[in-house]
Amino acid sequence: MDLPVTFARPLRLFTYIIGHSQLLLRGEQNHERGRTTTLEVVFKNVSSLSVRDHYPSLTIRLASGEEEEELREAVPGPWYDARAFAPGERLLGGFVVAGTVFWGESSAPETYSSFLIPEHTLPEPEMDRPSPSEPR
Repeated sequence: MDLPVTFARPLRLFTYIIGHSQLLLRGEQNHERGRTTTLEVVFKNVSSLSVRDHYPSLTIRLASGEEEEELREAVPGPWYDARAFAPGERLLGGFVVAGTVFWGESSAPETYSSFLIPEHTLPEPEMDRPSPSEPR
């Protein structure tokens, strides 16, 4: 895993699977804006998190030593092999304490549940409710 990594496209919180400790962020396809793939970022073995529901673009990095110290004080308990990931330049963008992070892109249709965690059936979006608009 090479961090930091930057995704210059909008991503949103797609699902948090508590029982499997997995957090999935997704960047949807938008053919009008030239995005023909779906981007997924999944954190596994999540023990603590504070994330936004939407990121206009996303940089994932390991927390600095000072930031990790702050988080270890705020998130007590054994971390085992977990690391502190920061989705942003500062911790104001949130944090995820997790074992690892993976990402990938696919041209699979948007109706596809997830290509990074296919063993899990994710909730279907409510099609009669409008999606939140992307920030400008």
